[in-house]
Amino acid sequence: MEAEKKRPHLYNETIVGDISQVFSQRANAIDLIIAADSYIYFGDLEQLFAAMKKGLVDGGYVAFTLENVEKEDQQLLDKTKPDWRWKLTASGRFAHRRKYVEEMGFQHNMEMVHYHSIKSFRSENGKGVDGHIFIFQKKQAYDKQEL
Repeated sequence: MEAEKKRPHLYNETIVGDISQVFSQRANAIDLIIAADSYIYFGDLEQLFAAMKKGLVDGGYVAFTLENVEKEDQQLLDKTKPDWRWKLTASGRFAHRRKYVEEMGFQHNMEMVHYHSIKSFRSENGKGVDGHIFIFQKKQAYDKQEL
C-alpha cells in the first residue's frame, strides 16, 4: 500500500476491505477506531455500530465525524418527520441526526463521552457543510453471574 511505502514501520498492519467486515473479524481486538469523513457514506448505522461493538475491546473508543443537516433543514425535518434519523444529501453523502447516533451507541453498549457540533467543517461548492464529532466508549461487559 502507498501509505506503508511512504512511512515504513509506522503501521503494524494495513487492511483493505469492507469496514463492517474488518471490525467484525477482529472480535474484541481493537482499542481505538478513528474515522474522519468515512461514515458519511452510511445511511443506516445499525450494521456499522454492531461491527464496532464486536471489534472493540471493553473500554475501547471510537471517534468519528458525520455530516449534519443545516439548521433550517433540521427544523423542517423535525416538523414534518419527527422520527427522522438521516438524510441523503445532494452530494450523495448522508447527514445524521445527533439523537439517532446517540441511540445507536446506547443500543450497542457504547457510552457517548464527547460530542461537538462543527459549523462548516468542510466546504462543498463554496458552501460550508455542518457536521459533528462523536466519541463513544464501549462499556464493560458483565457476566450475569457477577450481578
